[in-house]
Amino acid sequence: KKTPPSRSKMVRLLATVLCALLSCAEAFRPAPRAWGGHVAARSSVRMAVSKGDLVDAIAARAGVSKKMAGAVLSSALDVIVESVADGNKVSLVGFGTFDSKERAAREGRNPQTGEKMQIAATVAPTFSFGKGFKDACKRSYSASVAMRTLNGHEAP
Repeated sequence: KKTPPSRSKMVRLLATVLCALLSCAEAFRPAPRAWGGHVAARSSVRMAVSKGDLVDAIAARAGVSKKMAGAVLSSALDVIVESVADGNKVSLVGFGTFDSKERAAREGRNPQTGEKMQIAATVAPTFSFGKGFKDACKRSYSASVAMRTLNGHEAP
């Protein structure tokens, strides 16, 4: 029977997971390509990063197996979901805060018939982005605008 990894190793891997999440969009973007004498802006290509892609990036950055990286990512996500479901707030400095918000019962309308209906109270998960996350997005956006300006394209 295998023994689980030590707590310190799990903490290091979790830190790597969070770093990968924070910079995953930049890590998975393809390199700019030259078309017609102009270099395409990085932001012109949008990609969806899957859980498998994250596992690959975490394994490469942490120097661990994909199986270990996948286990740590799954465990981290499970803990976040369980904590928020239990009514706790999960704050990851620089990344963001996971929380839940109570929504009161209210009156709504059926979009097909226009008939009034009562919508029950519920609890919904929320996420607010941290400063580090916002700053990373701003830097990426600023770089793409500068690249388009250099290529003679109008900035948005």
